[in-house]
Parts: sequence; C-alpha cells; structure tokens
Amino acid sequence: MSKKIKVKNETPIPCKLILVGESGVGKTSIISRYLNKYEEKTESTLGAYFSNKEIIVDSYKLNFEIWDTAGQEQYRAINTLFYKDAFICLLVYDITNKRSYEAIKEYWYDAVIENGREGIIIGIAGNKNDLYENESIKEEEVEKFSNSINACFKLTSAKLNSSIDDIFQMLGEKFIHSDFMPELEKMYINNDNNIKNQNIKMRKDKKLSEQEDSNKNSGCC
Repeated sequence: MSKKIKVKNETPIPCKLILVGESGVGKTSIISRYLNKYEEKTESTLGAYFSNKEIIVDSYKLNFEIWDTAGQEQYRAINTLFYKDAFICLLVYDITNKRSYEAIKEYWYDAVIENGREGIIIGIAGNKNDLYENESIKEEEVEKFSNSINACFKLTSAKLNSSIDDIFQMLGEKFIHSDFMPELEKMYINNDNNIKNQNIKMRKDKKLSEQEDSNKNSGCC
C-alpha cells in the first residue's frame, strides 16, 4: 500500500510552462508522452495548444499549465504573446538537427527573455535521443550553453519515454525554490489558513450574536 504524500497546499499552485523551438523537434510528442497520451505520428502545432497536469514536488502541489507553441516562422510574432505570464520555458531541439539547436541560441532563448516574465526558469531538452547515432550536436556543447544561462538540461526521447518526467521534475523543483514562490505561498498556502481562521471567527461572531439576542429577549421590561 503506497503512503499518501502530505502536501502543504490543497489548492494547486498554477505554473504556466511553455515549450518552444523549431517545428519538428518533438515538442508535442514530449507533452503527449508526459501526459501519457503519446502517439508516434503527430501533426505540426498551429498557433498554440494548452494542456495541464497536477504534480507534487517537495510537498507542494503544482498545476503545470503546459503550452505547446508552433515552431514555424510565421507564428513567431504570435508566440511572443504566450511568453508573458510563463514561469517556466522548456527550449527543445532535435539532436540530429544542428540547425534546431542553433535556432535556440540565436532566436528562441532571446525571444523568451525579451518577452517573458523577469526571472523565467529555463530548461533545455535535446530530444530524439533514440537517434543518438545520428547526433549532430555534442552533449558537452549544450551543457556549456545551459550552464551559461543557468538552465536545466536533459537529453530526452519521447519515443522511448526517456528522461521526459525527469526534465519536468527538475523544472518543478527549480520553480518551488525560485523567487516566485514567496508571493505564491501567500496566495495558495497561507491563504488556506486565513480562510480557516476567518470561518472560525465568523462562527464565533454568530454565536456571540445569538447569545446577545437571547439576553435581550430574556431581560426585564
């Protein structure tokens, strides 16, 4: 029998997470695998697609609001609208396509930093690791870039379900230890206690009011 995990918040803390990168790198496949809805053949995303998943990270219940954005150049201006409120961005490239990695360094990362929330958490997924024999970007090169921008990095394979959960877990851990959390804790954790205390106060006030009415009715006239 599995032990129930005690959480600090009953209401999940919402965390908007976006995936960006060139078309065909496997963003949709990563999400569908993470949601246990994997299909080997997927069509290119047009515009943006939204899904969500609740997870528990270090006793915090989070609701990942996951946005899958289009990689085609004609959608780039539209995509910037989805960056604004995101707490986390996962940059995705195809390890067999060097151009997809160069696009992360030359465009996608800068676009997210320029248009996204200050302090946005960055992750990098080198997808299609099942095709490692055709790798065109050395892992060491990506690790060096990841370290330079303080990003989480994992080689992933949506096809083999390799390191998909790991990269989202890493991003979740970074989120709960980020500067975003103090304000969110006030809203979603301390607020639970405030509501509870308020309900207790309301019951006490009601009881006192009933006692006062009873005293008035029983008094002499």
